[in-house]
Amino acid sequence: MSELDYLISALIMAAVTFGLRAFPFVARGFIAHHRRIQILGRRLPVAMMVLLTLYAMNVHNWSQPSDGYAQIIAVVVVAVLQLWRRQALLSILSGTLIYMALMNGWFGSLL
Repeated sequence: MSELDYLISALIMAAVTFGLRAFPFVARGFIAHHRRIQILGRRLPVAMMVLLTLYAMNVHNWSQPSDGYAQIIAVVVVAVLQLWRRQALLSILSGTLIYMALMNGWFGSLL
């Protein structure tokens, strides 16, 4: 490929990226009042949290019952905080911190 081909390719990629980034702002009037988009806005964060939890629990090697205690404790912490405070960021960060603390032995040898 010549230098001109690389330049044209880069310009096309930049235009597509800019268009994708600008689309939500351009279509804001349609997106804000559309019924299906509002339903997705309410249900998608919970669905993504469930999918990430299932994936995280599935990739771990569960050869012994004691292998998953850190994951289970972290999931319980996230669920309890989410039901109690209803703040996803707090729940996710707390669960991640608890999981990392248990996996790295920050609490001693609890598990």
